[in-house]
This record gives sequence, structure tokens and C-alpha cells, in this order.
Amino acid sequence: MLFMERYQSLVKAPEFPPGVWLNTLDPPTLAGQAGKITLIDIFDFTCINCIRTLPYLRAWQERYEPYGFNIIGIHTPEFKFAHDLEVVKVGIHRLGIHWPVILDNDQRLWTSYANRYWPSLYLIDANGKIGYRHVGEGGYEAIEIAIQEMLQQLDSDIELPDLLPSIRPEDAEGADCAPTSPEIQLGTIDQIEIDQKKPKVFKLPEDLESDRIYLVGSWRVTQDGVTLTGEIGEIALRYKAARVHAVLAPKPDDRERLPFTDEPLYIQVLQDGEPLERSCFGEDILANGVNARFRVAVPRLYSLVENPVVESHDLRLMITQSGLSLYAFSFGSCRTEEVSLPSKTEE
Repeated sequence: MLFMERYQSLVKAPEFPPGVWLNTLDPPTLAGQAGKITLIDIFDFTCINCIRTLPYLRAWQERYEPYGFNIIGIHTPEFKFAHDLEVVKVGIHRLGIHWPVILDNDQRLWTSYANRYWPSLYLIDANGKIGYRHVGEGGYEAIEIAIQEMLQQLDSDIELPDLLPSIRPEDAEGADCAPTSPEIQLGTIDQIEIDQKKPKVFKLPEDLESDRIYLVGSWRVTQDGVTLTGEIGEIALRYKAARVHAVLAPKPDDRERLPFTDEPLYIQVLQDGEPLERSCFGEDILANGVNARFRVAVPRLYSLVENPVVESHDLRLMITQSGLSLYAFSFGSCRTEEVSLPSKTEE
């Protein structure tokens, strides 16, 4: 879902409550933004749609900051582990987010903005009123036009640069964005009981349904994910997409109940029964001889598969250490040409 909504009757933006801030020693206030144009980004650092907006946010910050424009992030977590200050700090640093970010763990600001989606962008004018709202990724030209419109309200004689061209090829006009599998989370796990308290042993059925998560081994429900409690496990998924991402952690949220270590986990990746081909490696995949695997060291979104086209495949994640927690799979499709990634090997 995405749209650009102009507020016909301007609404006063909510003030920032007392809270924990990152990337600033002097927490901003809405009153302190008077005379400037402020873009509020409500996001979660594990959200693939939020991540895909970041190249544009960084570009707008660089080109329009001299004219009185700035960005403030509101991090409203989707998963329990993203309430942790250190986890979020590592996450946003890795993503190159350098503007001030307030932690909205209690969803106070999310509620104040009557927000429902990640990401959501709110353009605040020089008087502290919301002029525009944009939901989801995409629509970057319309957002930049709105930014320039608000800056020109500050100074009608201002000379602004031309609009940005598409930063990513998949955002360009004519990019092929075929339908894919939807995001899938805990409720799509086969044979899972949401109120399950004790570990349960799972086996693969003879046939896999599309867009459902299947488990092998002993797993337990932990908060909003599932955790492998045995030494050997497997995650199976039949999907349709070009790109596959997974939100994973090397330990459960409620780890005090289980004796897991803090060592990173290594997971082998198979596609259609064979090791993932190097031409299909996601950003986090490493070559390990003829096999493909990746390292889960911190809770975050991991990029696993980059197929050249949208097709149906069977994905298997093979795990040989207890503690892995799975939260969600998300998918992507927009491709302009076949991708040939350089091979990566483990150090």
C-alpha cells in the first residue's frame, strides 16, 4: 500500500514526549523545529519496506538540509527484540541512519499520529503542522515535490535542484514488479499453536503448501517468533518471488528460560534441493565450498536470495545449533535486468 495524502485542513503535529534518543546529544522538540521543514519517518529497522526508502531519505537530507530541511526518525518496533536499546543502536548504525531517532517502544507516538503502517512519512511545515503523509515505499518523486513545495513556502525566491532520478533501478519507470508471496509470520507456521509453551517436535509433510512456514526439529513459541530448542533443525518454505528476506535472531527474546550461548549461528541455504547458486546469493550469503550459508550474529533482517526473476521455489534453511529464532519472511520482485552478483567467500 502506498499513497501521498495532502492534508487540506492542517493538523498540529504531536510533540515528542520524554524518551530515549539515538544519534543526538540534544533531543529535538517540535517547537524547536519552527521555521524548518521536518520529515518524520515512522519505521522499524527490520522492515524491508522501511529499508528500501533509506537511500532517498539520505539523499534528501544531504541536498535539502542547507535550505532548512531535516529528518527525525520514530522507531516503533514490530518485534519484541527491537525494544532493546543496544539492538536498535546496532541496527540503525548498520543501515546508515544518522539523523535523530526516538525510541517509541510504548507506541505513544505511533498512536498520536494515528499510524498503522511501516514506513509512514509525515511532512511538517514551518509552523509545526502536518502538510503531507505518505504510506509505504515508493512515490519518491511525489514526496520530493512536496518537500520542495514546503521549502518554497519559506522562501519563494529559493532556487532548488532538479528532482532526483530513481536511485535504485527497481524504482525506475518500467521496472518489472510482478506479484509475490506476501509477508509471512508466526501465524503461517504449519502445526504451530500460538499459545504453545513447551517445545514441540515438527516434521515435514509430504507436500508443502505455498506461503506457509514448515519446521523440522524441536521448536518453541517465544514472544512473536519460534526458537529452535534442539541441536538440529530446518525451516522450509515454498514461495514465489525474486528476493527473499528473513527476520532472525541468534537467541530467543525470553532467553533466561533456556541456556543458550551468545555465539553466532551458521545456517546452510538450499533452493529446490540444491545449494543456493552463487548468482542467486543475497547480500548476507557466503560461499562455503560448494555450499551457501550465512551467519546470524544479531537480531535483524537478513537478505538471503536474489533470483533473477520472479518464480516459485522451495527454500530450506538447515540449522545445526540451538537458539535460532525466526520471526518473519518478506519478499521482493521489482527487477529491471538479471543480476550477477560477485561471489563471496568466508574469511
